[in-house]
Amino acid sequence: MFFVKDLSKLGRDISKVIIVDNVAENFQLQPDNGIFIKSWFDDPKDTALSELAPLLKEIVVKKWDDVRAALRKFRDQMIEQISKGITNPKLSLD
Repeated sequence: MFFVKDLSKLGRDISKVIIVDNVAENFQLQPDNGIFIKSWFDDPKDTALSELAPLLKEIVVKKWDDVRAALRKFRDQMIEQISKGITNPKLSLD
């Protein structure tokens, strides 16, 4: 089961909103705003959010006007790195 989350209901500019969720279907209405993250249930050693923190900080520090553009760039870079055989791609918006 999943719960579709509609960011437009927040009453905020969604170009400034990121949703981090372990169920991609939950952010299907605004997929460009979403970051899919692995499930953490019953894993006391989970580090997924701390691993994501540098990317989120970089979006803030570089003052992206639209988080969706930043996330698109990040996804494109990740796909490029993976296609080159890099097994541990870096989280960066360089």
